[in-house]
Amino acid sequence: MTKRMLAVVLILSAGTAFAQEKMTREEYEARLVDYQQRQEAANSQIARLDAEIAALTQEISALDAEIAGITDEIHNLVGATAAEISDFGKTLDLLLRQLEGLTALAPEELVRHQGEIKDVLAQVEELKTSKISAIPEMAEMIRRLETLISDLQIRDVVTILYQVEKGDHLWAIAGDETIYGDPYMWPRIYRANTEQITDPDLIFPKQKLSVPFGVSEGQYLVTRGDFLTKIAAAVYNDATKWHKIYKANMEQIVEPNIIFPAQVLEVPAN
Repeated sequence: MTKRMLAVVLILSAGTAFAQEKMTREEYEARLVDYQQRQEAANSQIARLDAEIAALTQEISALDAEIAGITDEIHNLVGATAAEISDFGKTLDLLLRQLEGLTALAPEELVRHQGEIKDVLAQVEELKTSKISAIPEMAEMIRRLETLISDLQIRDVVTILYQVEKGDHLWAIAGDETIYGDPYMWPRIYRANTEQITDPDLIFPKQKLSVPFGVSEGQYLVTRGDFLTKIAAAVYNDATKWHKIYKANMEQIVEPNIIFPAQVLEVPAN
């Protein structure tokens, strides 16, 4: 085959292939109808979705209005403005963050923060006197705070070592905010160290004293202002049962109306 003939064959072959790839009029019209039908279906679906969106938007607006009404009603019931309620929530949130920061501490470190925990408890009790505390969101935050306080309070004896510094005395050590925060608790340190302290008025620099915190289950640590009826009311919810505590501790209670800070009393089961 000559080169001229080969070129003619190749041109004819290419033309045939191109003709086969071209769409016929019937195919074009059929595809156009298909596209138009699909577009109509899409437009119909868009219209339906737009109607649903409009209905949902209207429903959301109605709910927003209802929520606004309920919010106004809550504000009236608790006698507080939105700003006051917001500030109340921020205060609770700060207290929660404060306590959550203590949860990672080891017991021997946590004991040094018992005064801080006690202060938070006092703040929570004060906040609970506000009507705002009855709002469900606030009530839940207060519940979480009370749970954290309970978990962080020392419920067993934990002992740390304190190294005596020049000028120290038991009264001052007990009064330190990182220890007991109450100088009247000094006898507890003395009793825990009778092997090395012969005179409670005489301690020496560099002595390492055991400082106990907490009490075992079934015991009660007397603090300033305590008396047997008060303790009975706290542990039994019945002040008249003070005599049970007295009988269990007659060896260390000379008179039922005289007890002292730092005494550890046995509390019989109710």
